[in-house]
Amino acid sequence: MQWTSEQQKVIDLRDRDILVSAAAGSGKTAVLVERIIKRVTDQENPVDIDRLLVVTFTKAAAAEMRERIGAAIDKHCGDNQNNAHLRRQSSLIHNAMITTIDSFCLFVVRNHFEEINLDPNFRIADEGEIRLLEQDVLDHVFEENYEAEDERFLSLIDAYSNKRSDQAVRDMVSKLYRMSLSSPWPKEWIGQLAKPYEAKDAKALLQSEMMRDLTEHVRLVLADMKRQLEKLHRIAILPDGPQVYASTLEQDMELFEGVEEADDYEKLSGFFAGLKFGNLSPIRKFAGDVLKKEAVQNGRNAIKKEIDEIKKAYFAMDVAALYEQITRLRPVAEELVRLTLSYSKQMELAKRKKRIVDFSDIEHFALRILVDDKTKEPTTTAAEFRAHFAEIMIDEYQDSNLVQEAIMRAISKEADGGHNMFMVGDVKQSIYRFRLARPELFMEKYGRFDVTDSVHQRIDLHQNFRSRPQVVDFCNDIFYKIMNPDLGRVAYDEDAALNCGAVYPEIEEVTEKSVEAINAKSSCGLCEHPIGTFGMEAELLLVDEQDELLSDEPDLDKRRLEAHLVATRIQQLMRDGKVTDKATGELRAPKYSDIVILFRSLKNWGTDFVQVLSEHGIPAHVESATGYFSALEVQTVLNMLRILDNPYQDIPMAAVLKSEIVGLDEEELAQIRVGDETVPFAAAALSAMQEEDADEKLVDFHEKYVLLRGMRDLPIHELIRKILDVTGYGSYVAALPAGERRSANLAMLIEKANDYEKTSYRGLFHFIRYIDLLQKYEIDFGEADTTGENANVVRIMTIHKSKGLEFPIVFVSGLAKKFNQMDANEKLVVHPDLGMGICEIDGQPKRQRNCLFRAEIADKIRRENLGEELRVLYVALTRAKEKLILSGVIKDEAKTIGQYEGNTLEKQPISYRQRAGATCYLDWILPAMLSYPERYSIGVVEPKNIVMEQAAAAAEARVDYEELLQRINQADDAQKNQYEALFAYEYPYRSEAGKKSKYSVSELKHDSMVIQYDHSEGEAQVPEFLLEEHESYIPDFARETQEETAGEVNQGALRGTAVHRVMECLDFKALANVDTKDPDAVQSFVQKELDRMTASGELTIEQADLVIPAMIENFVQSDVATRMAHAALCGDLYREKPFVMQYEDVLVQGIIDVFWLEEDSIVLLDYKTDRVKAADELVLRYQKQLELYADALSRVFSREDRQIKAKERLIYSFRLQEVVNL
Repeated sequence: MQWTSEQQKVIDLRDRDILVSAAAGSGKTAVLVERIIKRVTDQENPVDIDRLLVVTFTKAAAAEMRERIGAAIDKHCGDNQNNAHLRRQSSLIHNAMITTIDSFCLFVVRNHFEEINLDPNFRIADEGEIRLLEQDVLDHVFEENYEAEDERFLSLIDAYSNKRSDQAVRDMVSKLYRMSLSSPWPKEWIGQLAKPYEAKDAKALLQSEMMRDLTEHVRLVLADMKRQLEKLHRIAILPDGPQVYASTLEQDMELFEGVEEADDYEKLSGFFAGLKFGNLSPIRKFAGDVLKKEAVQNGRNAIKKEIDEIKKAYFAMDVAALYEQITRLRPVAEELVRLTLSYSKQMELAKRKKRIVDFSDIEHFALRILVDDKTKEPTTTAAEFRAHFAEIMIDEYQDSNLVQEAIMRAISKEADGGHNMFMVGDVKQSIYRFRLARPELFMEKYGRFDVTDSVHQRIDLHQNFRSRPQVVDFCNDIFYKIMNPDLGRVAYDEDAALNCGAVYPEIEEVTEKSVEAINAKSSCGLCEHPIGTFGMEAELLLVDEQDELLSDEPDLDKRRLEAHLVATRIQQLMRDGKVTDKATGELRAPKYSDIVILFRSLKNWGTDFVQVLSEHGIPAHVESATGYFSALEVQTVLNMLRILDNPYQDIPMAAVLKSEIVGLDEEELAQIRVGDETVPFAAAALSAMQEEDADEKLVDFHEKYVLLRGMRDLPIHELIRKILDVTGYGSYVAALPAGERRSANLAMLIEKANDYEKTSYRGLFHFIRYIDLLQKYEIDFGEADTTGENANVVRIMTIHKSKGLEFPIVFVSGLAKKFNQMDANEKLVVHPDLGMGICEIDGQPKRQRNCLFRAEIADKIRRENLGEELRVLYVALTRAKEKLILSGVIKDEAKTIGQYEGNTLEKQPISYRQRAGATCYLDWILPAMLSYPERYSIGVVEPKNIVMEQAAAAAEARVDYEELLQRINQADDAQKNQYEALFAYEYPYRSEAGKKSKYSVSELKHDSMVIQYDHSEGEAQVPEFLLEEHESYIPDFARETQEETAGEVNQGALRGTAVHRVMECLDFKALANVDTKDPDAVQSFVQKELDRMTASGELTIEQADLVIPAMIENFVQSDVATRMAHAALCGDLYREKPFVMQYEDVLVQGIIDVFWLEEDSIVLLDYKTDRVKAADELVLRYQKQLELYADALSRVFSREDRQIKAKERLIYSFRLQEVVNL
């Protein structure tokens, strides 16, 4: 392979610290591998492969690198078979330290655990378990403090909590704790948080780092304003400009004279105090350029508005008042520090007790093994590693954090005066700030290391071997204008710019016909470009949502509108575009798999785009790391688990009843709600399930629910399988569209349940907490991916997911979506360097005032977030190999584009205020493109194509219908008669069609209750208690003010089930020895039986609480109980026996409560707990049911030579306390 001179330096240079700044597509991985191979195979000074520490970002990257190095060593062995060193490398490669930083730290800890008194039997907990533990420990810490009744703690709670919960304060402590984990020494970092609030006087306050940072930022803004005023003045004095404004603008410029000398807070405060703008002179008749006049007015007004905002945020109080406020906040800061330190200590103890660690612990343990926590000097263990490793190579160095940096430096030869660190990365691609990466580490070395020969040497690889010149040029044009050290600390200069090194076949000249087909200029707002390279120029597709043509398209929201725009462009590319075949190097037509659509976030965007692309006939697949917990099938099973744990949860209960597990519709849910408005919905549902005349779906579900609830002590993964099997929901999901993916989602849930079972927590309750916390902290897994890598589909993914990948055609969409700045808007803001800023809250009612520290830290976070977004955009744009297309939706084309200003000075950025004030990617891209008026034109795609597509679809449907009518009218009479005869056919067994093949006894019982025959007239008659009309109810949940406890609900709803369970388990043999006429003996017997059932688990504690012993005692004293006891002694008593039999051409199934044999006949008894006033009601309700039971028993016990029938059919009513003979 032919290397460039810079690449060759990377491969060959030795005995120095090297920082390789490798731009996107520069081949850094190939160069790193080649350097390793050269070091191992060096003829003069070879190094064993296991003496190199190679740290990569992912396990996949480490595995690929190991494989490539191993293959290269094997090749060298084949060419030098007598070389013992090379043969040894073939065996050493398997143990070589080519690994991730986490794996290396784990290696250190596993082999030196005794140095930090760590139990060697620790295991690495997953994030869900850690979140559970954090919540439990935080609960414990707060409970201790509530018990102590410390005045500062209670004051903190009173001020920063709301009336219902102290969660806001808990979140503050948790936030500080988690931020501390990015520091090499977390407890020291936490301890320093209150220092800024402990300033001795106002002078000390002004000298703090926070105030210096604030001063620097405000000076940047003021310098930018000064340049803006000068520009406005130049516009005003133009011949067609508003010259009347010039004198006022000159006065404004004089106000800014000497602003450069305002280099501290007090001087800036004085500057703002003396800043008073005059009024622009009115212009009655202006004959010049109105746009220039408006530009001056708007520009000056924007400056005045921003000045007011800065004064309000930073200079509203004098220094003395600021010091007083900081002093008032000192107790708050100190209390938060105390709580966080206590929480940190308790977390450490809890983890040690459970013998669990997380990856952050592993890094900190490794650091404590390698660096003395008091002297901060490397330990003897670090010296051993230092002596062993000849070189330390770090890939993706821009994503390192402070802990990792300290570990690597401890084992490098730095302590011995040596230089053996090799670091490679691209700070412009540092996009993991949310994982606490510190690109500042890279930038510090980038500025300090020398590009000439040195022990600290920097080598820039800026040749891009990935992309066509059109892509490279567009990326350079954009980032010269928006990426600058004052925002994000990254300079985009000639050293950082991309140089095209890729070779692609030329695109043939595009014909006029194809130009017209693609609507190059007129409708797409594409770049102006020469015809010969038309197909590969970067494009910006914009659509105006306020276009008049879209006013009649209410279904086209922003996302779908943009999706239609992208879909149309994809169709054009598939028809007219070209890409280079990777295998042959020749041009070919694109495939769908050549295309990727990138988003900053996929939330809502991914599904909308897939749907719209599908409507256009374009296969698409979302590669998401989110969306798993929102999948319907996952939510349904989780809700089922929730009500198995605790049935008195309204929303999960309603969700399960509405799901296909039960299948109730909205009206049926409403009927349950209005059935008993005195209790919560879940309690009403449970009660409805147990009514004797309950809906079949509810009865069926209740049986399954009771069965599954009895299994809730199973391991969770087994319980989920039981749910899927018993309810049939697993089979149902598999039969749905996308059933393979849905089934895979449920399989993933079982896998997560397996992971949970490996944690220190057990049981269904904690599993639900485990899942809830994963959802709360957005620890998502993404839906199961069943699309293969080689599938011919358009892929839709996040920009983060695309890092390290490349695609021939890249769409970067959703560019108008607002940036997420939520972390800068909270009451407590935290920065790893500046510390914490808190709002001041006091008084009754509470008053909230911003604090200067909080205002500056929040603004610092916003600016660093913007720096991260710049780098994310760089990653997105550099994924394209041949074609780059950007898209977005704007509102009011003229107003939107008119608000931006470009900078036509070559390689100079647009204004700082314009960059720092960006709220979306278009706020950078549009002014950057406006900076090249001769190269790019910004236009908006006319939505007529989109609207025409919608109209064409509707018209096509209408045309199909009209064509069908016409064909019918043209058919001959013979055909008409033939089809009329076919459609007139009537199924002869229509009356049987509504019948099912199998009925439950309850269903037939209900039919018998509804239909009674009047012997005199033979007409159907409905019993009076079924004459009640059922209306469609809409439940008014807002009226539910009464909350009933579970115990109160159980008194009426679940007692029937509990009584049946007692009768099923009652020891009738023992009853035979009890004097049932002695009330005391009966009472003692019943109580002992209830205790026995509870102790053995036959009866749950909840069920035992529901049973009224007097009801059982009354039954025991009845004659029928005595008869049952005698039958039990003879072995002739049978309880809870299921049956299935043929009845009038259908199968009937049921469960008989109890029967016994008596004198060659059968006595049948059914227990009832119905609320009835008289025995006749029970006869009417259950006569048919018991007839079926008797018929079933007769069939079972009868033989050919002997017929056995039920001589008695009895009902025992626990409410009436009597036996009813049917």
